[in-house]
Order: sequence, then structure tokens, then C-alpha cells
Amino acid sequence: MRYFSLILLPLMMCGALRAATPTTKTFTVTATLTNGCAFGSSLSSPTSNLGTINFGTMTTIASNVDTVSTAGAGSVVVTCTPGATVTIAMDYGTHGGNATRRFMQNSANSDTLGYQLFRDANRSQVWGNGALAMSIPSFPSTTQTYPVYARLYAVTTLPSAGTYTDTVTVTLTY
Repeated sequence: MRYFSLILLPLMMCGALRAATPTTKTFTVTATLTNGCAFGSSLSSPTSNLGTINFGTMTTIASNVDTVSTAGAGSVVVTCTPGATVTIAMDYGTHGGNATRRFMQNSANSDTLGYQLFRDANRSQVWGNGALAMSIPSFPSTTQTYPVYARLYAVTTLPSAGTYTDTVTVTLTY
């Protein structure tokens, strides 16, 4: 009987070892990234205001006055998913502007000054909406800063003194 137990014991241990053999299964980990963008006066800027394009202080406007925006002062700083199709549009302001001319209004009265915003340094491509928006068919892999080229148009009649302003809304579509 003792010999029988010694023979049976290793056989029972084999069964116990077999029962401890692990069974494995797998699972899948996924993430889906869709096109996305962020924009502002800088990527760290939490404000919705892109800053101010300032033509400066003057006593007359006998000839056109040109200026260009910078980051934090009117430029549009954008980062998007690489390869995304992006459009950056600008409306014509709050004082009855259009694709020909935008208007800043005197804060003390209804006098206006004409100006325009452009996508290029030659000031030949008006930056507007629809066909006049900036179209980026494949966004690059790095953050981009898009300057706004501005022109204040000359006037023959001296306008009233005061601060002239307008508000332009920038819309980013992707």
C-alpha cells in the first residue's frame, strides 16, 4: 500500500501542476484622433482677444498708413492636427465694412475712417470671409503665426479728433 501511495503521489502532483497552467486572453487598446485646432494671440493665451492692431497717433492722414500685426497684437497663432484642412476667415467689422473697405468709428461720434486687412505684405489679398478667407489645404506639423497686414486709407478731409476703433471677428474652421 505504501508503494502504491508513492506511485500515486507523483501522478496526483502532475495533475495539480496541470491545473495551475495559466490561460491567457488579450484586449485591444485604441485611441482615435480627429482633426482639431487651437488658436489665439499665442498658444498659451487663455483670452479670446487677439490683441490690437494699432495705426498709431497722427494729426493728418494725407497718405495711406500701413502696419503689420505681431503675436499678441493682432496676429493669428494657430496649431492644428497635421494635414487638417483649415480656413481662417475675418468678418468686416462692426461698423458696416465690406470686402472693399472696413471702417473704424470715432468713440465720441459717428465719424469713420476707412481701413482694410490683408493676408499678404503687398496688401493685394483682402482677408475676409468666403472666397476671401485664408485657406490652408494641409496644415503643417508646427504652430503657425499668421500676420495681418493693415492699411489705413488716406483722407482728404481732416476727420474729427478722437479714438477710432473697430472689432473684427476671426473664425477658424477645420
